[in-house]
Amino acid sequence: MKLLKKSFVFLLALLFVLVVAVLFYGFYLQPKYEGKVRLKNIQKETTVYFDEFGVPHIYATNSKDAMVALGYVHAQDRLWQMELMRRIAPGRLSEIFGAVALKNDKFFAGLGIEEASAKAIAVLDKNSPSYQLTIAYLEGINQYMEEGTTPIEFSLVGVKKEKFTIKDVYNIFGYMSFSFAMAQKSDPLLTDIRNKYGMEYLKDFGIDGAFNTTKIKNAKDRPQEYAAFSKSVAFLLDQSPVSPFIGSNSWVIAPKKTKNGKVIFANDPHIGFSQPGTWYEAHIVTPDFELYGCYLAGTPYPLLGHNREYAYGLTMFENDDIDLYQEQNNPANA
Repeated sequence: MKLLKKSFVFLLALLFVLVVAVLFYGFYLQPKYEGKVRLKNIQKETTVYFDEFGVPHIYATNSKDAMVALGYVHAQDRLWQMELMRRIAPGRLSEIFGAVALKNDKFFAGLGIEEASAKAIAVLDKNSPSYQLTIAYLEGINQYMEEGTTPIEFSLVGVKKEKFTIKDVYNIFGYMSFSFAMAQKSDPLLTDIRNKYGMEYLKDFGIDGAFNTTKIKNAKDRPQEYAAFSKSVAFLLDQSPVSPFIGSNSWVIAPKKTKNGKVIFANDPHIGFSQPGTWYEAHIVTPDFELYGCYLAGTPYPLLGHNREYAYGLTMFENDDIDLYQEQNNPANA
């Protein structure tokens, strides 16, 4: 009886400690939606108002101050998501998740997105407004990383925080661009269908190559290899810890066809469900600029947006955007 009583007291004490720990982390790590924060590199006072949906409305005297504030609130609300997003393209997820993510890392590292990012960054005009605003955005992120609370995920997996750079921004956009493409899944599948059933089977798709194209001789047809490749790529993408960007549609109705005589614009990105969500809504207002948009956390410019003068969206082009080559070693060159 005494042993049972001691065990019960121990479990009760353990439960109490766990509750206190959860409450501590819950309150301590919650984003701050009230109060004042002193940010570096801001020229004048900037106000961030969070509405009932948690959307930040940033009021600044200039665009640079607004971007510093945007980077700060992005990091405050989505730092762990941003950490995962920036690791996909360079193949660094296995540093967190271990061997289970290694195949995924090898696949993305082989795509060369990080190398393409480096080449693009090397030719940027560092005096251009867009570059300067991107740097201001990164300054906001990195100040939060230095001074703000650390999301519990970093502690749980033992990952140290690293400063964000412009290459991280490009890598996130690069991953988005790749995940909008479908050829990595469709090309091996269609090739497999052609090998099994013939080109006539695919004529309804309009892919007979009749538009003045030069056909490259295929390697020896090995249906089992094409099928295996298609399945392996689909599996790798499905196993990614970050939801892919799948597809979308968009349409516009001219003012002469609407009841109120105004343009109706609809943009419907078909994005995989995730928690936190893919998009981060934010509203920026300066004396000479205003924009309400949807951002990818970790990037400084909204891919969907509108203001009082215009609106723009994002949709897939569904073009033939990737060519796949099967490399074989030539024994004569060994």
